[in-house]
Amino acid sequence: MNIVFFDYVIYLPLFGGDRLIEIEEYEMHLIDNEIAANTRKNYLNTLRQLDAFLELNDCALSKAALIKFKQYLREHEYKPKKHYTMKTINQKITSINVYLNWLEREEFITDKLSIKLLKAQTMEHRESITKSDYKKLLKNCDDEELELFILTIGNTGVRITEVCSLKVSDLNQKTILVENKGKERAIAMPQFLKKRLKKFVRTNGITDTIFAKDQRTYRADLKTLAGKAKVNKDKVYPHSIRHYFAKAFLENGGDSTVLQQLLGHKQIATTTIYTKLNSNELSEQFSNIKNI
Repeated sequence: MNIVFFDYVIYLPLFGGDRLIEIEEYEMHLIDNEIAANTRKNYLNTLRQLDAFLELNDCALSKAALIKFKQYLREHEYKPKKHYTMKTINQKITSINVYLNWLEREEFITDKLSIKLLKAQTMEHRESITKSDYKKLLKNCDDEELELFILTIGNTGVRITEVCSLKVSDLNQKTILVENKGKERAIAMPQFLKKRLKKFVRTNGITDTIFAKDQRTYRADLKTLAGKAKVNKDKVYPHSIRHYFAKAFLENGGDSTVLQQLLGHKQIATTTIYTKLNSNELSEQFSNIKNI
């Protein structure tokens, strides 16, 4: 199935009528609420995809159409033999639900519409790297920027979007504020790391964004480093380093409610995922027990 994408404005048929609205109005709403540019782009691309689906199938926005679109996302090959992951589908569904809530709130529609997420995701499939893996990555890293990228996530627990938003001016603040999905939180940064970062930006003449490369570049560089360090590439990505920070924090006596704030989790249940041990960690714990 070929989907046509529109570059600027899309029109979505409203439930129960032929009236159309411009997506520009919704985009202005996102900008007004200070939603990050990348997030806005992803939201609008998903809405364009939904609009093209509705047009191709000659149907209005309705519960039935949304269910069909969800099934389409599960079956669609965006590249030959490449399907969307569950995470990607749920991200798309979430962005549509946010839009539908806005439509209802602004009284563009009277019926409450939403799409259920695919089965609940956990982060258990995303194993943390071990302390040994973390040290190997740092030891084998000969790129100062990448080393500082790893150290920043490993010592603060920030997300990749947050680390890529850090400014030189943040280094002069006692408490650094980071933003995710329009919400701010304070993070603590160790003094040794601040000193390293200050020296790095001064030496390289950086005056604004500290980590200015594309996120995909950092992800690819981490995979390359993992191969060099002989660490399982499947376990090495920014989030697994964030996961490592969380586990190290708890193992060193940190409180889970404090960790919840540091990581920016809405629910403590999300934070407790980090307290669970994978099979290798369980084996290691048992091997350390001498007598019971």
